[in-house]
Amino acid sequence: MRKKGMKSFLAGVLVVLLLVTFGAIISPAEGKEFSMTLKFAEPVPPNSFQGRMHQWWAQEVEKRTNGRIKIQFFWMESLVKWKDMLHGVNSGIADLGVIACAYHPSDFPVFMVVDMPYNINDYWTGMRAAIDTARNDPNLEKEFGKAGIKHLAPYCSGYLQFHLRKPIKDLSDLKNKTIRCFGGARVKYHQGLGFNPVFLSYPEIYEAMDRGTIFGYDMVMMLSDAYKLYEVGTYVIEVNSGANVGSGLIGMNLKIWNKLPKDIQKIILDLGLDFSAYYSREQMAYEDSAKAKWQKFGVTFMKLSPEDEKLAREAGRLAREDFMNKQEANGHPARSTWEFFLKQREKYDTELKEKGYPWER
Repeated sequence: MRKKGMKSFLAGVLVVLLLVTFGAIISPAEGKEFSMTLKFAEPVPPNSFQGRMHQWWAQEVEKRTNGRIKIQFFWMESLVKWKDMLHGVNSGIADLGVIACAYHPSDFPVFMVVDMPYNINDYWTGMRAAIDTARNDPNLEKEFGKAGIKHLAPYCSGYLQFHLRKPIKDLSDLKNKTIRCFGGARVKYHQGLGFNPVFLSYPEIYEAMDRGTIFGYDMVMMLSDAYKLYEVGTYVIEVNSGANVGSGLIGMNLKIWNKLPKDIQKIILDLGLDFSAYYSREQMAYEDSAKAKWQKFGVTFMKLSPEDEKLAREAGRLAREDFMNKQEANGHPARSTWEFFLKQREKYDTELKEKGYPWER
C-alpha cells in the first residue's frame, strides 16, 4: 500500500509538472491563436487630423500584432458621446475611446495637472513627458485603475489659442466676455484675465459661436479645423498658452486590457512611444497648412503684445498654483504628479536640444 501510495504521489507530481511546463508554452499570455476585434469610439471624422492619427495607430496595432488585434472605428460620436467617453469605455460599450480628462474632473483630479497653462515647451517632449508620467507615477497608477482605464497612447492638442468671433485690440477687450474654457486650471486662468469662462464640449462650440452665445473659446487648431470653426470666427490670438497632453488619450477598458496576451500588451505600449513621435511630427506640419487654409477663409492671426504676454503668463502661473492647492486640499497629490511631469519634460527637452527630434536622427 505504501509503494502504491508513493507511486500515485509521484505520478501526481509529474502531471502537475507537465501541466505547468506545457501550460506555460501554450498560455494565452503568449498564445499565437489569440484574436480580438476592439470597438474604438472616436468623436471626430475619419478625415480629420486626429482621425488620421488614430487610424495610423490602429493600423500599426494590427500590423505589429500580425492581425491578432483588429480595430473597428465608430466615428463622430456614433457609439459614445465625447463627454460620456470615460463611462462608455469602462462600462464596455466601447473597448477603446478618446478620453478627455477635463470632461471627467472627478475621475482624473491628479492627471489633469499635466494640462495646466504653459505646461510644455514642445509637442514631442510634452507628449513623452505625459506618457511617462501616466505610466510611472504611482499616483496615476491608482487613478487610472480606479477609473477602469488603461492609458495606451498620448495626445497633444497643439498650443491653445483664443479664437474669437470678432477682432479685439488687446486682452482687456475680452473682460467680462463669455469664453468657452476647457476646464481644470484654465478656469482660473480665464478668470485671471477677466473673462467669464463657461464649459462646453468641443462639438458644441460651433453652434455657440454661430449664435453668439459665446464670444470665443480655447482653440486648438486640429479640432477647430475638423469642426470647421473658421466659419464662425474671424480672429485668432496666438497665445500659445500650453497644450493638452493629458486629455485626449487613447484609453482601453481595463478588463479588456487584462485579457490581452502579455506580448500584445508590450507591443501596444511600445507603439505608444512611437506614436508620440509620429503624431508630433505630423502635427507641426499640419498646423502650418491649416493656418494657411484658415487665412484663405478670411481668419486673421495675431500675437499678443509683450505687455499682454506678461499678463497672460502671470495669470497662468497663479492658475497653476490655485489648481494644485485646491486639489491638494481635497486629498489629491497633484503637486507630486506635477513635479514628476516637470522632471520628465526637462529630460526630454534636454534630449531634444542635444540630439534633435527622433525622426531627424
